[in-house]
Amino acid sequence: MSEPVNALHGFDFESPVPPLGGAEYYDISKYGLAYVTKDQKLNQANTTKSDVYFARLSSFTEPGPPLTHIIHTPGLEGASSSPVFAPSSPSLAFVRMKDISYESDKNRILVVPDVTRGYEAVEFFSNAEGTGDWDTSPDTLVWSRDEQTLYASASDKARVRLFSLDSYPGRSKNLPKPLFFNGSVSEFHRLGENRLLVSSTSFIDNSLFSSVDPDIAGGTHGSDGIKKISSNTDNGAKYGLSQSQISEFYYTSWGGEYEVQAWIIKPSFFKENETYPLAFYIHGGPQGATGESWSTRWNMAVFAEQGYVVVAFNPTGSTGFGQNLTDSIQNDWGGRPFRDLVYGYQYIADNLTYIDLNRAVALGASYGGYMVNYIQGQEFGRKFKALVTHDGVFNTLNQYATEELWFMQHDFNGTLWDNWDNYAKWNPAYHTGEWATPHLIIHNEMDYRLPISEGISAFNVLQERGVESKFLSFPDENHWVLKPENSLVWHKTVLDWVNTHVGLPSYSREDDEGYRGLLMNGDWI
Repeated sequence: MSEPVNALHGFDFESPVPPLGGAEYYDISKYGLAYVTKDQKLNQANTTKSDVYFARLSSFTEPGPPLTHIIHTPGLEGASSSPVFAPSSPSLAFVRMKDISYESDKNRILVVPDVTRGYEAVEFFSNAEGTGDWDTSPDTLVWSRDEQTLYASASDKARVRLFSLDSYPGRSKNLPKPLFFNGSVSEFHRLGENRLLVSSTSFIDNSLFSSVDPDIAGGTHGSDGIKKISSNTDNGAKYGLSQSQISEFYYTSWGGEYEVQAWIIKPSFFKENETYPLAFYIHGGPQGATGESWSTRWNMAVFAEQGYVVVAFNPTGSTGFGQNLTDSIQNDWGGRPFRDLVYGYQYIADNLTYIDLNRAVALGASYGGYMVNYIQGQEFGRKFKALVTHDGVFNTLNQYATEELWFMQHDFNGTLWDNWDNYAKWNPAYHTGEWATPHLIIHNEMDYRLPISEGISAFNVLQERGVESKFLSFPDENHWVLKPENSLVWHKTVLDWVNTHVGLPSYSREDDEGYRGLLMNGDWI
């Protein structure tokens, strides 16, 4: 084998794009290397722009750095991802967003028919308005073996589903067909001549592998043509879980203009004639979703098995319900989303008689933590026995401490100095005079999206007001708690906190000296 050649030598490029980029940021074929990188001449703090580049494989044997060409995408200048070559031809497909500073803009599918002849991509489902006819944001692409079809995964109605579409824009007259409906697709690959290997998760299964016949599945809307290969939890049975614990509902929100989706996750020992405390969960993002997927951070089944009925909402700002719902949170953080949650709580009161609203807790992280802080300052906050904020926003006027200026400048519709009122309008810090509900604050020292001062400020307010409160911080974690040992401490702390306030048994054991020793102040303050 020859010595390795640095494809980016001589360029101010880096690929995969940090901090989260992986193999989805490059692909290789006999024709060359395709990769995604950010333009280092741009300010990385206020732009999400990244481009796809192509370097011919033959140029790696020539003197000097490999000759690299940018792929042109007229009208689109946002983040790019998932470059993937056709199996045997020089066709290259990928996805890209339109907005230069918005991480949750809609991904568009593009293809370069032949990268050996030209470097301009063609967009699928484009329209005169520039919005795209397919109101879904795909993230990962795979070609069929015969190159006639592209497969795409995309968030859709609180799941990550698999779709198929004709592989060339000119032939794509119909919108993509759904192939795989339930749970959330993690990865998918060609399997043999005409099948797909699909890896997925759900609320009750952390690893499910399926074989999918796209022709049969596409013709039956995913009701046939899918064969289970393996299930790590035996469809939840390994943990005493079952799909019967999971349901969802839609309700009409403020003004009757749109529907909001929410999940219900019941404990495995649920009985219709009994009542259960409520875990009212609000996802982060805010442009994100609580999807039917397994998580090691906010695992819905873990909370349900404590004895809660978990209701997890996808209010305004959520992804997978059309780009308009996602975009409508811009400059309205405490407006429509807050009203969606209040209406959701009322739906529970009117319809879910097995939930004891006198024993309700609310929890959220990131934007969900912002919303819990905002709820704390409203009359709505008195509906809950306890609150949990993980790495949430305390003061919207402090958001220029972030490493991601593009995030705040998009969501608050401009800079702080030109749009002060936008930053101030929905500020939880303005309502601290009303804070009264017991509150656990968690904030990590390596969180640079929302620095730790946000958590310390919220905790100091609670302490000064004499509100029962506790502060938990991990010096070696960022915006998420990722290390297994830390995760155990996180779960013991959070579950002990909420369980204590609704009359459920503590999660941690009294004789757990290792855990007790980690709590610097011992018992709850």
